[in-house]
Amino acid sequence: MGIGAVGFTTRFRVFTPAQLEATYKKLADLGYQAVETCLGKAAGLSLEDDLKLVQKYNLKILTADGDIDKPDEYKKRAEKIGVNILRVGGIPGEMLNSVDGFKAFAERLNKWAKNYSGYKILYHNHVQEFRNFPELNGKCGQQILIEETDKETIGFEIDTFWTAAGGADPAQWIRMVKNRIPIVHFKDYAVDYKCLEAKVGHHAPRFAEVGHGNINWPEVVKACREAGVQWYCVEQDRTIIDEFESLKISINYMKGLGIN
Repeated sequence: MGIGAVGFTTRFRVFTPAQLEATYKKLADLGYQAVETCLGKAAGLSLEDDLKLVQKYNLKILTADGDIDKPDEYKKRAEKIGVNILRVGGIPGEMLNSVDGFKAFAERLNKWAKNYSGYKILYHNHVQEFRNFPELNGKCGQQILIEETDKETIGFEIDTFWTAAGGADPAQWIRMVKNRIPIVHFKDYAVDYKCLEAKVGHHAPRFAEVGHGNINWPEVVKACREAGVQWYCVEQDRTIIDEFESLKISINYMKGLGIN
């Protein structure tokens, strides 16, 4: 197992080649061993030049990014990077309000997988997958996707914050996708200390560094080990402190839990 960083955290730090190199160096100095996808697109670098920087700082790239509907292009990019894991970011908005929508998207995932023999397609959840449907006795969309996708080709990249935001237990859902979750997203779920409201719909959740919110991390890590997680990737959608200081706090806490 290893600790990686999700590029979305540092998206405001990589607009030039110099900034990109500084970001890779800083991540390596902090102890991160990988980034989820290449970060050089915003800096205008070719994939080849981007990978040279990645290798310079002994980092790994864990997944490829691309257009899932263009398998030839996507697989070519993945081959250059040297990975076999492809990501799907989320269910389209028009599909998330109904059981039929989730079932249709599960079918779409299975159809995509047929074009990617030898690859693993990872679905990354947010909060909307935890909508509960009365006609299924409260079953949520995430469970539909898990149950109705091919176990060999479709994996899940559980996001701890968004799972908690959906009122669900991240450890439970990580265990539900045992052997289908090579990568997990770590970020903590906190309630803004400045929030004055305590009503439903008025509380103010915020992204927090790992170990600085309300998620039960020892249990989550235990679940990750049971489920076969290979990479623990830190992501902060927004931070209230410097991004690299945030990443430092998270990785130091994770190392204290025995992740390295």
